[in-house]
Amino acid sequence: MKSTTFLTICSLLISILSFGQTSTEQFETESSGSHSFTDNGVIFNITSYVSTFEVVNFPGTGWNGTTADNRYIDNTLGVGVANPSFSIRTTSNLFKANKFWVYVANQYNNQNTTGTLTVTGRLSGITKFNAIKSNNFATSLGTTNGYTLIDLTNLNGINYSNIIIDELRLTLGGNFYYIGLDAFTWVKDSGVVLGTSETKVSQKAFTIYPNPTNGPLSLTTEKGTEAKIYGQDGKLLKSIQTQKGINKIDVSEFPKGVYYIKTPNESTKLIKN
Repeated sequence: MKSTTFLTICSLLISILSFGQTSTEQFETESSGSHSFTDNGVIFNITSYVSTFEVVNFPGTGWNGTTADNRYIDNTLGVGVANPSFSIRTTSNLFKANKFWVYVANQYNNQNTTGTLTVTGRLSGITKFNAIKSNNFATSLGTTNGYTLIDLTNLNGINYSNIIIDELRLTLGGNFYYIGLDAFTWVKDSGVVLGTSETKVSQKAFTIYPNPTNGPLSLTTEKGTEAKIYGQDGKLLKSIQTQKGINKIDVSEFPKGVYYIKTPNESTKLIKN
């Protein structure tokens, strides 16, 4: 009995940790010129909207949060274009952005200028938050090698770090033409288990009844989509192609426990009695 209880607790801890792993990408192992990077098993794509962004390698000009380093993302190849903009996005996992460091300057690498940085979080093409920072940027190398910390736990007095996204977009304004991004800290989310307050990505995209259920249940959707059922360990157990309206589903074959039903835009908890 004690052994079984211990194993159950360990399994729950592993499950919890796998859905909330904080990681910092310092880019030091990434290839110069790359338009993607991999951190904690997740691939992020670097998409340039205005100007040209990629991983660069300039010794001693980055900042890992405590000391200068060599590699980071910037738009050296396209400096001089107004309102440069790029995003880092993953299609394999959802995530929460925690903090990152930026070096901002005009087209001549002069930091003693004015401008704005707009930070946008998006999920499935929908804007989840949009924040503008317009002051308190580093204006010299100082103790941070010229980098400014963008802390999403308290940006303009608001905590954006608990919002689940799949894309983080940065856009400069004013006299800022150059941006370097380093030490990107984020929280991995499998896209299967969402927090209680985060289960509705799109309002009422689908509903299930009854919940808890002994097996049979109805899944009502606003439009046809693919619904997937996952166990607490993140393993895919069942896929259902739904039609608009009421869809009959049976999970009688599943053991008692907690499961998660996910569509491309929403996830909710299912309890099997």
